[in-house]
Amino acid sequence: MRRWLAARPRIADVLFALALTVAALMLRLSEGVPDDPATAVLVTALLLTQAVPLAWRRTHPWPVMVAVSVTYVVYELVDPMVALRDGLYVMFAAYAVARYARPPASVVAVVVAGVTVVAPDLLRSPLGLPFPTEFRPTLFEMIMIAGLSLAPWLLGVSQRHIHADAARLRDLTARLRAEQEVSARRAVTAERARIARDLHDLVAHHVSAIAMQARATAEVMTEDPHLARRGVTGIGTAADAALVEMRRLLGLLADDAPAGPGDPEPSLRHLDRLATTARAAGCRVEVSTGPGPEIPAAVQVSAYRVVQEALTNVLRHAGATDVRIAVRRAAERLVVTVENGPAAPGHRPLAGSGLGLVGMRERAALFGGSLRAGPRDQDGGWLVEAVFRYGEAG
Repeated sequence: MRRWLAARPRIADVLFALALTVAALMLRLSEGVPDDPATAVLVTALLLTQAVPLAWRRTHPWPVMVAVSVTYVVYELVDPMVALRDGLYVMFAAYAVARYARPPASVVAVVVAGVTVVAPDLLRSPLGLPFPTEFRPTLFEMIMIAGLSLAPWLLGVSQRHIHADAARLRDLTARLRAEQEVSARRAVTAERARIARDLHDLVAHHVSAIAMQARATAEVMTEDPHLARRGVTGIGTAADAALVEMRRLLGLLADDAPAGPGDPEPSLRHLDRLATTARAAGCRVEVSTGPGPEIPAAVQVSAYRVVQEALTNVLRHAGATDVRIAVRRAAERLVVTVENGPAAPGHRPLAGSGLGLVGMRERAALFGGSLRAGPRDQDGGWLVEAVFRYGEAG
């Protein structure tokens, strides 16, 4: 209900003013009304005139403050039975000025509220009206009046600052979220460019093999038909592999990007190079590659990059710790797991953007697989598991 009203401030203001009006009428009726019907109607109208304008306190704080203050003074001059609570409408109006009017002019509301509270007592004598009690305020009463006038203004100003800070934080959060989305899209584009470059090299390799097989087959076709048939079979196999990887390549929208110098050939055969780099940084690395069928080169490229990125994250967030790399192979499925122990004592994790996970997820999704990354249950370490699926349909 509160959230619903916050989204509809106009309805909330009307309900607030209505509640104040009903409460004021009930309290006034409980104390009795003037015997003169005309005076009773006038008192009721003046009471409503103080409460109803508060429905517009957000959009017109100063007019509401003036209306409530003037009505309060008249109301107290007409009805000698008013109590201190009747001045609460003036305090609500002062709060609205501090909350919704522009500073520093809103500080005038403190003076207006204070003058409004004492004005009826000061005007009774010049107007020839009797005093309910003799008006001789003490120092304590003057301090109390000043405090009652200042308190709603301070509360309104503090609320104004709180809401302004909250609005700035919401705006900053929205901007950060937009920047993260842009960074994620850039990371996806950059990773796809790298994938495209890797696949381009693989396809170029297959096409070169086809060309060599075709020339060799042409030379032996008349002399050794059996050898020629083997050559034609090899051409078909290389062409099929090139077509499978070309389909993946055509699914990418990528910009060309230069390869990094000294970057080792991305292949599962070279995981030991990545392990050596991690060991040089102080990690204790164990590599497990179980036996299984030969993995297509395109899948090996993506699996290698996932391991590379995972090890980079280990060094960044955990430092010198235990690392286990496991590669499990099946008929048309490859599962790569990189898990590490808790962070090394005294290690300060470096802040990351999360874009590395975006790239690894893109690598796995390219082959119809998935990526799972998160903390381990047992000791607070971290686990990255990438699943790649491949086959003729890929």
